[in-house]
Amino acid sequence: MPFMTIVRTWMARCEKYAQSPAALACALALANLAGCDKPKDKQGVKSAVASATVEPAPSVAPAAPPAPTDMDVTALERDLNCSKSGPKQACRILKEFAASQRYTARTPSGEGRWVGQAFTVEKGVEKESELILWAKSVPTSQVSPGDLPYKVGFDFFPDDLKSHAGRLVRALSHGDTPSPKNQAFPYVQSFVPAKPRVIVNTAGQSVHVTAEESVYIRAKAPRSVYIVNPSNAREAAPGDGMYAELWLAVW
Repeated sequence: MPFMTIVRTWMARCEKYAQSPAALACALALANLAGCDKPKDKQGVKSAVASATVEPAPSVAPAAPPAPTDMDVTALERDLNCSKSGPKQACRILKEFAASQRYTARTPSGEGRWVGQAFTVEKGVEKESELILWAKSVPTSQVSPGDLPYKVGFDFFPDDLKSHAGRLVRALSHGDTPSPKNQAFPYVQSFVPAKPRVIVNTAGQSVHVTAEESVYIRAKAPRSVYIVNPSNAREAAPGDGMYAELWLAVW
């Protein structure tokens, strides 16, 4: 039935009940019918929907894990038998390591390289090789909460540069400028490790390299750095591992 026909019908009924209590009911019914013919308030609907929208909960940054425990220097000295006849250079480096402070990896350019001697101990026998340590500052977005904004990596020199690497280490350890003829120095300047690792401060004075190995680093002013990497191999003897002393070469 058309809308206006419905309205006229109700008006006729209201006239019938004029001057009676039913007149008020008729008037209310007409008012409701008139309201049905009005267009809906779209803005009001939008406002209601907007007010019903639930604001997303603010994101919470993940908490940093607790700092890992530091290396037990005393226990390692005991494993190496340093108080008696332990490997000479490894025990010396471990003693220097114990007296050093936390390594920061910070250099003026943001990318530094250290060069030195590494003594690998296997069942009490030392083997010497030249080592390069690389460190670079990175954005905090590239590391996890609690990690330091640096990545590090180290490796040995290739065999064809060993003699030049030995001379380079001797020059740096004495505070001398490397010879322009030294072929190992350009290699150091361009060295980047195959697998850079993240580092984190321990609960002590060391920095721990977050990798499969137990690698700990400390520094001593002005330019010395010490790396201790006890072996985790199943067949390793107590005290086996790598003990390195390095000097800043590129900063």
